[in-house]
Amino acid sequence: MAASKYTCDALSGNIGAMSARQQFDKPDKVSAEKVDAVRGAGRSILRGFAWLRSRPGALVLVATLVAFVVVSLVLSSKHGTPREGDAVTLSLGLPSGLTLHRNWHPFEHLALSPDGETLAFAATDASGQSSLWIRPLDSSEAQRVDQSERALLPFWSPDSQFIGFWADGKLKKIRRSGGSPEVIFSVPEIAQGTWGPDGTILFAKAVNSPIFRVSPNSANATPATSLLPGQVSHMWVQFLPNGKSFMYLARTSLAADDPQAKVYAQPLEGGPPTELLTSESRAVAVPDYLLFARQRNLFAQRIDWSTLRRIREPVLLARNVAKPPAYLGSSEFTASQNGVLIYGTAEGLSFDQLQWYARDGSTIGSLDPVVDYQQFTLSPDGKRLALNSFRQHATGSLWLIDIATNTTTPLTIDPHAQSDPVWSPDSRYVAFNLLPNGGSDPPFLVEKIEIGNQQAQPIYGDNERHWVKDWSQDGRFLLTHDTMTLSVLPLTGDRKPKPVYSSSFLKDAFHLSPDGRLIAYGELRDRKWEVFVASFPTFQDTKQVSEAGGAQPRWRGDGRELFFIDYDGAMMAATVDPGSVANVGPPRKLFDTGLVPDPTVNQYAVTQDGQKFLVLEPRKGFQESYSVVLNWPAMLK
Repeated sequence: MAASKYTCDALSGNIGAMSARQQFDKPDKVSAEKVDAVRGAGRSILRGFAWLRSRPGALVLVATLVAFVVVSLVLSSKHGTPREGDAVTLSLGLPSGLTLHRNWHPFEHLALSPDGETLAFAATDASGQSSLWIRPLDSSEAQRVDQSERALLPFWSPDSQFIGFWADGKLKKIRRSGGSPEVIFSVPEIAQGTWGPDGTILFAKAVNSPIFRVSPNSANATPATSLLPGQVSHMWVQFLPNGKSFMYLARTSLAADDPQAKVYAQPLEGGPPTELLTSESRAVAVPDYLLFARQRNLFAQRIDWSTLRRIREPVLLARNVAKPPAYLGSSEFTASQNGVLIYGTAEGLSFDQLQWYARDGSTIGSLDPVVDYQQFTLSPDGKRLALNSFRQHATGSLWLIDIATNTTTPLTIDPHAQSDPVWSPDSRYVAFNLLPNGGSDPPFLVEKIEIGNQQAQPIYGDNERHWVKDWSQDGRFLLTHDTMTLSVLPLTGDRKPKPVYSSSFLKDAFHLSPDGRLIAYGELRDRKWEVFVASFPTFQDTKQVSEAGGAQPRWRGDGRELFFIDYDGAMMAATVDPGSVANVGPPRKLFDTGLVPDPTVNQYAVTQDGQKFLVLEPRKGFQESYSVVLNWPAMLK
């Protein structure tokens, strides 16, 4: 049968049925009373969210999801579920003038509860605070989950009563009805989980790792899979409908394009993996079907889960499904275990653009790279920008932008993955990490390259990660770290890293003061990142500079001012008496950036005189909308 379709205009609040003769086999399947009920519900919903349209930083994702999913509620809960054989599709575009705010790792990951009643997702409110949100499909409002700050990657318990998520270096769970979160397991790296019927939790780290298992009441995590030869990562794990097996995406490259990536199924209690399909994207398992995206098209593959046998060819469900560029294997769709499907479609480029701001927050220019990127650093002379691309290109991952001409060119000719570009003090060289095996296997190399040469020179490499963070002003050494330990890497002599500071806290964004006597950095303490300044290299004197959360410290060229972004997205500045930790003044606000601060990613750069700031901002013209399909298997008949 044909699918029933309703449309909702986000600007006017008009909701109406398309021609019954065109859309339905029988005109009486949707009555006038149902249409009026849907129209009235839509008006009240959109009135309730009218404030979102006037606040650019407000809950963009919430606005998108809440308004259109409510319409599905009106049809499903108030007027009964669709008739057997019917599918109901609803859609909503973003209100005019709003775009989804995306950082370099866009975790707009949607998780629909197994019972199809509640949607969970991570979103950011008008204050810039990111949290976990839930949207019961029998309610007209989304609800922020208390004590879920900085939550990412939600997943559900099989009974739909608990939500698992990752935040602040831990996998956690919280009741759908509220309460305090409980820690499942400490995982410093970002992790995505799945929940089995016996309470077993499986989780996948972002990259470079097999799947891990945490049994109920266990204090340990054990590997549940093993990387096969050629595989670099197991990601996007999910229990199968039988609860006794699970599936995951196995990648052979951390480049964006991985034609050898496959989805496997494996018994929980051990046994060899079984290939389900070739796919660069994660899959979702529901009764009788495997949902997956390929080249931004969403497919349904009929499958016998008892034998893992595929039945017939996959069937196309939707086109142009959104695919975040940064998070490998991600695709924006989710499904319940009882026939509800939600997916996003996108138009335009999603990666952010770069905007120049003065100290008072006024806009004074922009840059528009022609490649997607995640890390960027400004040369000390202010003439060039080094970019770390999301994707592994034929020339590698590093690019240069000439600021005067806004010209983008490759920095290297090495096709292997690179990351974390850092400028030499004379703006002549860029140091970076080279990852010949995609970052999953050693060696992990540190190299440098002369601008205009394109032939890199090796500095150091071993089996340990040494992420490059800064280059000393005198040019004698690099700063490297492994998230726990900071080391000095001499550029002469034995060229071996020498640890100078270590603690149990996650840390990042180390930057030396111009005179080399102080060091600024971010550290995760008491579930919040803060900015610190310490004496270098002794770390005997330490002072917290941020007062209520902060990230990404940067020095002014003369060392007399330190900048950072606070948790509200404000650009902050603190005066500094060079060489003295004690004489770091209280921070003061310069202007609002509109950013959700990321402690481990460069989201801004500042010129040596401290007068100009290059800041990320959402790209204009990018539009994303979401669709809900009730009883979606009927579309396959």
